[in-house]
Amino acid sequence: MRKTLLLLPFLLFINGCGVEEEVEVPAEVEEALSKPEEPTEVAIEEPVNEVPTSGNTPDSNLTEEPLVDPQPQEEVPVSPLSVPDNVSTEEIEIREGVQYLKDSDAPYTGTVFKLHDNGEKEMEINLKDGKPDGLIVTYYENGQKKEQSNFKDGKPADGEWFSWHENGQMKVKMIVEDGETISEEYWNSGGDSVDSSLESEK
Repeated sequence: MRKTLLLLPFLLFINGCGVEEEVEVPAEVEEALSKPEEPTEVAIEEPVNEVPTSGNTPDSNLTEEPLVDPQPQEEVPVSPLSVPDNVSTEEIEIREGVQYLKDSDAPYTGTVFKLHDNGEKEMEINLKDGKPDGLIVTYYENGQKKEQSNFKDGKPADGEWFSWHENGQMKVKMIVEDGETISEEYWNSGGDSVDSSLESEK
């Protein structure tokens, strides 16, 4: 290849001149032209990416790190034990009186809520092992509390149970012991104490 490149200016010079006389080509040149060229490997130098420095000084001590393709991050499998602790009733299903997250075999523990059509909360219930355990609170569409009761292991728990009118006035107060109602008090929507549940509806 190098011989051919060296001969090109020589041949161009010969053909480019208007001289019509024969030029005697040296024997080694003829020999080089008559042999078929053998392919030769040409080393191509890769451009080096320079690492920019803050001052762009040539005497920088920074060394170039080889570029590494970022590895795709592995997806961490979600443990079946890690479940949300606040879900909608739409994500719950009841099997033989026990509440489960859909597509789960473990009874659900956590808070379940339901919304009114206007987006306000309608109900909030605490579950333990799929059964009511703790407060159950219902709400009117205006966001005001409607009823509040208390359960333990799926059964009514001892304590005070309440009901309110939509305007926020107390409606009913009950005290429960051993699953039995031992006392009740009633009020109408104006806040006046009354004698019965029927009267409290006014």
